[in-house]
Amino acid sequence: MRESVYMRVHVYILVIYFSIWLHRPTLRDKSDLYYMLPGWILFFVPSRFFDCSVSGCERPSVRANGGCDSCSRHLCLAHLSPCLHTCDEVLDDATYESQITAEINRLRSLINDVAVCQLASRLNGGTNCKIEHSSKVGPSALMGSANYHACIRFQDGSPSWLLRVPRVTSCAVGLPITLADYLIASEYATLKFLEATSVPAPRAFSYGVCSNGTDHGVGVAFLLMEELPGRPWAGEGVAGTMATDEEKVRIWSELADILAELERHPFPKAGSLCFQSSNVEVSAVASDRFGVLTPYGPFHNSAAYYTAFAEQYLELIADGQLYTEFPVDAYLVYRFLKDNVSQIAEQGGETKSPEKFFLKHVDDKGDHLLVDDDLHITGIIDWQMARVVPRREAFGPSLVTADMDALCTGKVSFSADDIALADTLQQKGRSSMTSCVVDEKARRFFWGLALESEWSDAFPLATAILEAFGIRQDWAQWREMELKEYESDERLKGLVQHCRP
Repeated sequence: MRESVYMRVHVYILVIYFSIWLHRPTLRDKSDLYYMLPGWILFFVPSRFFDCSVSGCERPSVRANGGCDSCSRHLCLAHLSPCLHTCDEVLDDATYESQITAEINRLRSLINDVAVCQLASRLNGGTNCKIEHSSKVGPSALMGSANYHACIRFQDGSPSWLLRVPRVTSCAVGLPITLADYLIASEYATLKFLEATSVPAPRAFSYGVCSNGTDHGVGVAFLLMEELPGRPWAGEGVAGTMATDEEKVRIWSELADILAELERHPFPKAGSLCFQSSNVEVSAVASDRFGVLTPYGPFHNSAAYYTAFAEQYLELIADGQLYTEFPVDAYLVYRFLKDNVSQIAEQGGETKSPEKFFLKHVDDKGDHLLVDDDLHITGIIDWQMARVVPRREAFGPSLVTADMDALCTGKVSFSADDIALADTLQQKGRSSMTSCVVDEKARRFFWGLALESEWSDAFPLATAILEAFGIRQDWAQWREMELKEYESDERLKGLVQHCRP
C-alpha cells in the first residue's frame, strides 16, 4: 500500500518537475522552485538531509546528531549503534577544538577571498578592501553553530561588512547545501524587507549560491551584510552581572517598539520571505530553529501552518531521522500536537476578516539582540530562519523572555520577563499584542521535544506539552490511551513493531 502511494507520488513529482523545466527561463533562483512545489509532497515523501555514509546502506542519516566529525560520516540509526560506531561521544577540549579548526580550514579553502573583495569593493563605490579571517574558532571568531563569519575592512575607514557563510563542511553541524542555499536567499530577502522598516537590522548588500551560478566566483553560498555595533546580549546588566529588573525595563521598552513596528507590516500568509522576480514575497518556511526541517509552505491559514509543522516531524520520526531512541513516545507527542492545532490556530468564520501574519525572529533567545554599554538595543542579527507567522506566535511568549531552565525542565508558567514585556506593551497601548500573552501553548508547540537524544531529557518536555494543552493525566495512562486511539495509524504501527524486543 505505502509503496504504491509512493509510486504515484513519484509520478506526480516527475510531472511537476517537467513543468518547472518548461518554466526554467522565468526562475530567478532556487527559492522559486520551493514556491512552485506543492506542500502536500512533504506529507508523502520524507526528504533526507543526508544518506548514511556506510557503503551499501540506503537508510537516511539521523538528523541533528547523526553526523560525526571524528570519522567524517553521516550515519543512520543502525550504524550509530556503539558496536558499529566506535568514535568517542564526548570529546576533550583539545580534540573538539582541533576538529572545529579543521572544519573551518576546509571551509576557508573554498572561499575565494579575491572574489569577495572585488564584489564588496564594487558594491561600495569602488573602495578597496581586505578580508580578515579570525585566527581563532568559536564565539570569539564571530562563529555560530550554523555560520562562519569574516570581516570586510575598507581602506577609506567606512563601516565594516561581514561575510556570512553556512557551515556546510561539518558532518556534526553542517546542513545540506540545498537548505543552506535557501536559508541564505531567505535571510537576504528578510533583511531587504527590514530595510524599509525602523527595525535595527543589518543592511544586506548581496548574496550568492553556487547551485545556480550566482556565487560571483566566491565559491560558497554567502551573504554580504553590514556589521552592526554592539555586543550580543546574554542577560547581563551594565556592571556585567545579571541585569536587574530595572535595567531590563530599558531592553523591554525598546523591544516592544520593535515588535510594534513589525505589527505594522502584516502579510496575507505564513512562510518565510524570498524574492520572487524582483519582489519580496512569502514563500516556503525556511526551517525550524533547530535546523532539521525541509522548506514547506506557504500557508494561507494558521491551522494549515501548524499542522504542516507537526506532520513533518511525524514523517521524520517514522522514517528514522528524528528521536530515534524513543520514536513511539515522540510520535505520540507530535501526533497530539497535530490533532490539537485548533487550540492555537486562529478560528475563521463567515464574518471573520482574512487572517494576518507577521515576521518573527525565530531564534530569539537573547543573543540576537546587540546592545551598547548602556543597554540600548543597537541591532537585531541572525535572521536566517525568520518566518512569517500567526499573530499568536509573533507576539506571544517567546524565547527572549523565557525562563530557559523552566522551559527545558518542563515547568509550565510565564516568566517574570514574559510578564514584564507584556506589561510594557500594555503601557504603550498595544492591547492587540498583549492579547497574545494568554498561555504558553505556541512556545511549547515549537520548542517541542527540542533535540533531546535521551527520553529522560525529553520526558519533562513531553509532559509540559500535555499540561500546556490542558491534559492532566499520568503519562503512562495517557500513553496507553493514545496507543489505542491511534492503533490504525500505519506509521505508528510500524514504529511499535520495530521497537518491540
